[in-house]
Amino acid sequence: MKFALLQFPVSAQSSENHAQIKRALCEAKRGGADVLVTQECALSGYPPIEIDAVADIDFELQYVAFNQIVDLVQETQVTLFLGLIRKFGDKVANSVAIIKPSGEVYYYDKRALWGWDAENFNVGSDFNGVVEIQGIKVGVRICYEIRFPEYFRELYKEQVDVAIVSLCDVQQKFDANRYSIIKSHLVTRAIENVFTVMSINSTTFEQTAPTAVIDKQGNFVVEAERNKTSITYFNYEKTEHGFGTKGCVTYSNKLLGLKPNGTKLYYQRSC
Repeated sequence: MKFALLQFPVSAQSSENHAQIKRALCEAKRGGADVLVTQECALSGYPPIEIDAVADIDFELQYVAFNQIVDLVQETQVTLFLGLIRKFGDKVANSVAIIKPSGEVYYYDKRALWGWDAENFNVGSDFNGVVEIQGIKVGVRICYEIRFPEYFRELYKEQVDVAIVSLCDVQQKFDANRYSIIKSHLVTRAIENVFTVMSINSTTFEQTAPTAVIDKQGNFVVEAERNKTSITYFNYEKTEHGFGTKGCVTYSNKLLGLKPNGTKLYYQRSC
């Protein structure tokens, strides 16, 4: 299954972001991709870094743009993982919309809300972020959640093959130490859960996290050029576990109380 990873500088004008995403969908289709993945808040912009505040978002205009994107997904038959701020009732969530070629839409809402996020965002969906595409299980997590192994253990228990991390981790000045730390988080999440990790970051300012693909052994197999607008392609093939990864699975299942197939063990209490 072929993935396309889109990184670009987000505009405060959602119409420009909309146009960029539509172009990327068409290019991904021409490139033979089955899935296109975007960065955190790609359609809306991430406040207060890329836009000043949630109040600056024209949600009526965004709704129109979103529906046009859904139509294009159906036309191109490319599944889209789209970062956006979505409104539900009088609240908003930092979400990734998973738009399938059938037109179905699932929303995964960022749960690790801290600081500015906690003041402005809410969780409006209990969807676990996992979908199946062509027999491959794909799960999604958002930015700050990379810091917490528990969010990725959830994906391990769901027997996910590929974990997508949608980020807006940028600063005015490059921070090599932060870049290294987040890369190490991505590697660890891949190794400890024995799945491929794909990270997609904004290029609005200096990237402090990569757009990259890390295999289940922790190897960077693809890494986009930092700070440059691009679509990076990766052909994913599900492979059998080797000696080392079998050991990781064996002990992970033991520690989590799971059977070898990943299902939960239940113990009957004796009198």
